[in-house]
Amino acid sequence: MIIGLDVGGTNIDIVAIENNKVVDHRKFEHGEDLLFSILTSLEEFITKDYISNLSRIVLSTTITTNAIVQNKLDKVGMIIENGIGANPDFLMCADVNILLDGYINNRGIEVKSFDREKVEKAILIFKKADINNIGIACKFSVRNPKHELDVYDIVKRHGFEFVSLGHRISGKLNFPRRVFSTYLNSAVYSNFKALCNAILEFLKKKNIPSHLVFIQKPDGGIVHLENLKEFPIFSILSGPAASAQGGYILSKPLSDAVIIDIGGTTTDISFVCNGQFVLEQYGARIANYPTLVRAIYSRSVGIGGDSIVKVEDSISVGPETVKSCNINRKNIVTFTDVLQYLNSSSDDEAQSRLKNLSNKANMPLELFCNKVVKVALNTICKKIEEGIDYINSTPIYTIQKLLHGEKFIPKKIVVIGGAADLISKHLEKELKIKVEVPRYYMVANAIGCALGSVSREYNLVADTEQGKVYIPELDKYESVNIDFSLAQAKDFLINKIIEAGDALSADDIEIVEENSFNMIRNFRYCGKIIKIKAQLKPKLQELK
Repeated sequence: MIIGLDVGGTNIDIVAIENNKVVDHRKFEHGEDLLFSILTSLEEFITKDYISNLSRIVLSTTITTNAIVQNKLDKVGMIIENGIGANPDFLMCADVNILLDGYINNRGIEVKSFDREKVEKAILIFKKADINNIGIACKFSVRNPKHELDVYDIVKRHGFEFVSLGHRISGKLNFPRRVFSTYLNSAVYSNFKALCNAILEFLKKKNIPSHLVFIQKPDGGIVHLENLKEFPIFSILSGPAASAQGGYILSKPLSDAVIIDIGGTTTDISFVCNGQFVLEQYGARIANYPTLVRAIYSRSVGIGGDSIVKVEDSISVGPETVKSCNINRKNIVTFTDVLQYLNSSSDDEAQSRLKNLSNKANMPLELFCNKVVKVALNTICKKIEEGIDYINSTPIYTIQKLLHGEKFIPKKIVVIGGAADLISKHLEKELKIKVEVPRYYMVANAIGCALGSVSREYNLVADTEQGKVYIPELDKYESVNIDFSLAQAKDFLINKIIEAGDALSADDIEIVEENSFNMIRNFRYCGKIIKIKAQLKPKLQELK
């Protein structure tokens, strides 16, 4: 038995899947206290029979995403070593930012040590500002983390609650994105900790082992809840990933398609090219923060079924919703009201509200409702077109491979979410592309996260000067010669993963980060450091 739970802006959807079949599903409306709503939904849904046969619970949560978008973040102190030359002003993302003057160059060689006294002074400033979470990011720390580790050794003695290190967040070289990723990892800590503690308390109460609980990652994989305690940033944008997966599972086979999830609050749009999800080229962007978090490429727009329709200077739909504005439902018109009227399924009360608003717009009711749909579809279709233009302006990154020179032209639209059946014919008319509303469209997101695959990560580090290569996750420590290359290291890592039985072939494994740099001693080459991170490619189970 697999339980999948998706937290949207308006509702919480839960499914139970057994032997790849949906055996139960429910939709809960959540209140202002999101954590309480999640726990209450699980309490009502998970029966004793489910617990006795439970293999895992997977959550797609908006907790950390909402914290960033709504700026409900922890206070963070950042210690940044920017290196030489670059203007650091645009990196000043935290509540307090302290710059160090040390420098490690692009080959991982220490050019200048940092001032330890300045770190001690920074700690006093953080304490005075009542800051409990710290981020440490030094340029080229992925080539040599010595300065980050040395700063951490000083910081950790002072009782801060949480500390993020840039080189542990990502091994990629994009320093600005690594700074922002490090900051956000510390800034969302309390929000994720609250979720984690609440879930663990629920599990204890129900006598469910904690190792059965997973969180949806933004790249399509799932990961153990407790593994994210140090890296809560990897829980951002799990909702769009779950919706992409749900649409994909329910509409297979897909080749070139757009998946549209019309929820209560927003519409999330993702893209499938050559049967694979398109990925963010450099990493996810959330609010104003570009990050190094690997994610399925998606676009969002503030229009959903609960979006409020207004008539002022012109007709508008969203982004305000009934819940966000805390308005009496009897006094407003929602986008769903309009769609239901055009589908001949609205009640007298809704029609009365619609009539009042259409009179305000000085339009016949039928014309008014069609105009509202046109306004909403223009916004949604513009986001789709922007996404397609972006994909076609850059190399297309998918989970399987990098596609050069291929143009993405969608041949099908898959629509899921609460309003999918009501809007599908309007989308098909507007986009002039076949639109499909699959079975279980109402709870597709919960199905998407439930049927994801567990992400497992492998890190190879080779020091050819010392003649050593090791993969700690596989407990492999072997000798190599000084000429051991990056290409050989990749083959070595892939073969060891296959030998361990974790993958059937190289096609199941992807290299997500790789670095190789020469070491110079006494002006002579003495070897190289190679670092590679691989993971099993996210896969989706079938639904019968």
